[in-house]
Amino acid sequence: MPMCDAVYLPTFEGCLVCGQPHVNPQTLNRRFKVTPEGVQVSFQADIRQAGYRGIVHGGIITALLDETIGWAVAVSSKKFFVTGELTVRFVRPLPIGLTVTVLGRSLEHKSKYSIGEGEIKDENGTLYAKASGKFFHMRHDQALEVNSYLTFMENDLNILASV
Repeated sequence: MPMCDAVYLPTFEGCLVCGQPHVNPQTLNRRFKVTPEGVQVSFQADIRQAGYRGIVHGGIITALLDETIGWAVAVSSKKFFVTGELTVRFVRPLPIGLTVTVLGRSLEHKSKYSIGEGEIKDENGTLYAKASGKFFHMRHDQALEVNSYLTFMENDLNILASV
């Protein structure tokens, strides 16, 4: 891991969560940060992510948790994954315009899958949603293919580089 103040993760330009607007106009355009606890990303929804008036759509919340937990598991194990199961508990409605932090942690690695969990909280620690899931290991050749089309910026972690 490079010695710097912050380490981030690469992006896939077409991704709904971490993509680039010039490729995917609907992207949330998030950049994930590696932390000692796992992975985190900040998010503030606007009207395009509404489910009901003033409330973020549950699918957006689920996508953010899925991506954040999946990256946490990948960083921890130095492998890429596909989501096999994700259970989300919506604790309270997430208001449009509120800045929140999405946190993902890796919990356990097994021979074919890993387990992770995550949560969405505001700056006061109020919990809006939490999730846990199983993430199945991608075959190494598939992981290398994915890695080949990711966009790496300065200080981005290449989790396959040390494999």
